[in-house]
Amino acid sequence: MNGDANLRRNTSTPVLTAAGYDELVVTDGGVSVLEQYLQVARNHKLLIAAILAGSLVVGLILSLLADERFRAASRIEITQVEDNVTQVRGAQNVDAVRQDRFYLPTQYELLRSRSLAERVVRELNLGQDQDFLTAYGIELGATANVEQALAPVLLGSVDISPVQNSSLVDINFVSKNPQVAAKLANAWADQFIADNLDRRYGATIEARQFLEERLAQTRERLEDAEKQLITYASNRGLLTVEPERGEGTDSQGTAAQTLVASDLQALNRALATATADRISAEAAMAAGSTSERASSSSNLPQLRQRRAELTAQLAELMSRFGEGYPPVQSVRAQITQLDSEIRTEEGRTVSQGRTAYQEALGREQRLRARVNELAGEFTTQRRDSVQYNILQRDVDTNRELYAGLLQRYREIGVVGAGESNVLIVDRAVAPGGPFEPNMRQNLAIALFLGLLLAALVLFVLEQMNQSLRDPREVQERLGLPLLAGIPRTAEKDLTEDITRSFSELYEAYFALTSTLAFRNGGVVPRSIMLTSSRPGEGKSLSAVALAYLLGRQGKKVLLIDADLRHSGMGKYISSNNNMGVSQYLQGNEDWRAMISSPDPLTGFDVLGPGRKTLAVAELLANGRFQQLLDAVEAQYDHVVVDGPPVLGLADAPLIAAALSGVLMVIEANEGKWRYVESAIMRLEQAQAEMLGAVVTKLDDRNSSYGYGYGYGYGYGYGPDAKQRADDEEASA
Repeated sequence: MNGDANLRRNTSTPVLTAAGYDELVVTDGGVSVLEQYLQVARNHKLLIAAILAGSLVVGLILSLLADERFRAASRIEITQVEDNVTQVRGAQNVDAVRQDRFYLPTQYELLRSRSLAERVVRELNLGQDQDFLTAYGIELGATANVEQALAPVLLGSVDISPVQNSSLVDINFVSKNPQVAAKLANAWADQFIADNLDRRYGATIEARQFLEERLAQTRERLEDAEKQLITYASNRGLLTVEPERGEGTDSQGTAAQTLVASDLQALNRALATATADRISAEAAMAAGSTSERASSSSNLPQLRQRRAELTAQLAELMSRFGEGYPPVQSVRAQITQLDSEIRTEEGRTVSQGRTAYQEALGREQRLRARVNELAGEFTTQRRDSVQYNILQRDVDTNRELYAGLLQRYREIGVVGAGESNVLIVDRAVAPGGPFEPNMRQNLAIALFLGLLLAALVLFVLEQMNQSLRDPREVQERLGLPLLAGIPRTAEKDLTEDITRSFSELYEAYFALTSTLAFRNGGVVPRSIMLTSSRPGEGKSLSAVALAYLLGRQGKKVLLIDADLRHSGMGKYISSNNNMGVSQYLQGNEDWRAMISSPDPLTGFDVLGPGRKTLAVAELLANGRFQQLLDAVEAQYDHVVVDGPPVLGLADAPLIAAALSGVLMVIEANEGKWRYVESAIMRLEQAQAEMLGAVVTKLDDRNSSYGYGYGYGYGYGYGPDAKQRADDEEASA
């Protein structure tokens, strides 16, 4: 009674209960992809464990069976060199010019080249090295090509590892013999250096040949240019002298370097001097003063000085004596004599000035005439010097080119003997322990490959799996509302779980009844058929649970087992009446005598399938099933029909049209979507009213989608869950 009271309280507000179902059962809060992947892994944890264990076992076996191998490493440094050894612009082909960023990658590929491997084979005479042949398990025939046979072996054992952000390179060799590995690593570095020097020396030979050709061509051009220059200068009379420092090489400068120019410069300076002398003489002659003319003579000053002294003496005597005094007369006579000499000297001086002027004038005129003559010749030579300078520049250019090429030709002889741009930093030494097998590394690789294989297998399984995993897809793929999600429970506890108010199964089916009422305006439809696409999906249990819960709500309920071919209701309830639906369809009108009470459940009546018959489809098609429904609906509040599966049979579509609605039961994680879709299509073609879908047997494989857990309002379930439920009901 207490349990019934609690049930009635719970069912008094079916709308709220449906809302509670949405919150507690269909917990869809947006599941992340990572959670789904983790759930898939949990679903197949045994398979994953088996794959990983197998991978580790295989890795362990392979590691134990693998031969020991040793690795030795030598380190070299590669610096970039100038490719153009001639240092002549345009000497290299454009295709041969490599950019800096291509240099080191090219060297790495050369270190991996087959030619280098063959060179190592030749230099070490590996065809006769028994240690090498034993280490690699090689047997050479008498006619075998040693280099072609052993070069691939070396290339398969060497590993070129550039050191990041540097010009260093590690040469690693792996062998079963540690001494052989060290010897090959060192030989590989040595032969790479030798091969590099050979390539550089070969480049100098090509450069020498190129320079020899250019030298011969340049020498011929220089000789031709010099001949043209000399011939032209001879024909034009351009005899040059050494130029003064700072003089140019243009046409004016070339003209200034000729003999005519030199003579013109000298005569021009002489003309300037002559002109100055003529002007000076002309000025002296034009001066009218005797004293000025006399001043140019060397005797006039003495004569004038002597006359001044005598004049002073005469004046003194005249002041003391008279004119007749003899000394006075004597002095006057001397003065007269001096005046005569002064006049004679001045006349001679004037004559000398005129003569000097005439001489200066004549010299100036002769120089001017010669200067004018040379100026004409200089003008002609200036015009000729234009072509002369062109020829001279051609000679100078060819001479400079020839000198530069000759200098490079002398220098290039020592390029081949220069230092190598590849240096050995560390030489390889025999390793003290094996490089392989590395047990930890091999097991880690095996584990990683196992994880990849497991992921691939899970992906394939999930892609091949066409069953329902996410109940939300019911609405998306089928267009039906999801009315409930029923958890998977132990087979032996199904009937008992339905009767316990706080079990997962009870809560799930109670939510189904509430949702049906909620979607039907608060009232559960009068007649409902539960069917599925194939047998074993849980429709019979759902029909029993629905009838039981409706009966506990105080409704008069009849459960009809319409699966006349293979009834599954006997697993959950039992009945002692052998009469049922098949007898009514065959003409027996007394359906009330066919009603029985189920065991162990109570609260509803059961109309069993009756005795089996072979003509099930014909009986369902005769219209008597509709009469049966009309009759029982008049006596019962709700009629729940456990219908047959849809696929492969015509029974379910024949029954569905007579009912108020149909519930499609879909088993999670089994079957295929196309089965369900085909079943729904057949029911819709039969004009069945589809109420929605019920997903059954949800388990931990569906928990990542928000289903399979969370039932029971937080009471939880475990070994003592049954006892706790009993205690709850007793206390209520």
